[in-house]
Amino acid sequence: MNPKRYLFKSHAKVSIILPALNEERRIPPLLDALRSISIIPQKIELIVVDDGSTDSTSTICQQIIDDYFPLGKVITKPESSGKGSALRIGVAAANSPIIITMDADMATELSALDPAMKGLQKHHIVIGSRSIEGAQTQGITTTRRFVTIGLSFILRLLSRHGISDTQCGFKAYRTPVAKVLFSSSRVKGFAQDAEILDMAYRHNLSISEIPVHWTSVPGSKVSLIRDSLSSLLELIRYQLRTGKIGDIIGLSILNNGTEEGVAESEILSFFPPDSIYIRCQSATEILIPGICLDEMQPIAEAFHEKYPDYETHICSRTLSDLSSIEN
Repeated sequence: MNPKRYLFKSHAKVSIILPALNEERRIPPLLDALRSISIIPQKIELIVVDDGSTDSTSTICQQIIDDYFPLGKVITKPESSGKGSALRIGVAAANSPIIITMDADMATELSALDPAMKGLQKHHIVIGSRSIEGAQTQGITTTRRFVTIGLSFILRLLSRHGISDTQCGFKAYRTPVAKVLFSSSRVKGFAQDAEILDMAYRHNLSISEIPVHWTSVPGSKVSLIRDSLSSLLELIRYQLRTGKIGDIIGLSILNNGTEEGVAESEILSFFPPDSIYIRCQSATEILIPGICLDEMQPIAEAFHEKYPDYETHICSRTLSDLSSIEN
């Protein structure tokens, strides 16, 4: 037996990622509500990714995080490049066993958090749905309902997963598979949801839908027709170029004989924040999604120069390998 388990640099129980664009009015109620969920704020890694806002979104979020979420952070992009891009940055920065993404307007009730996290005990991904039995929606116009249903239907035709509602912003992931999926994503806009789920399906990851209570909140940045058409075009481009996710390259570090081996935070912090850490009996593997073999070599050489007492070799894992390891 050579049991494996994931390591995480943070002691947070969950990472909650919020993409935000000019949300100075709508995001404070969500941040306030997150202080009262079943996990205490000190165990929540709250990551707000400001997608190039021109208002005070970053300043307001940073103040709330400084006051109540010691493990949180605000990542401010210099200019807007889409929700998909913001989520990709947030997932790369996460350091806890569970990643939850949600919209800044709190359209999905936070009552979905506990069933989503429970669902991750059996599934790799749990997504909120406004379309399955038990779901409730309020305030949605007839036009929006028609466009949303039509878009979801077309997205299902273009992909293979059969998910009823790809576009609900509430989703939960086991962190290691999320890091691989998002690092492989190329869609920058709203079609990233469908792209991620399609890649997960193609790699036999387990996906579960849970019903959510969803309310349309005034002030949405989504242009119903424009963004729907843009999403379709993005997904079509994805389908034209899609292929299997390649091996994830990394560095295997043989343990040095101490009880904790190479799990010290100093050594793990040597590697990029989007890294995946796996503890084996005889070694610790640090995998870096999205990196190629030629890019890994200088990282390995730099590590050996700084820590010459550790024996290392370059290794690789498939997404299937990672999905079989429990958090």
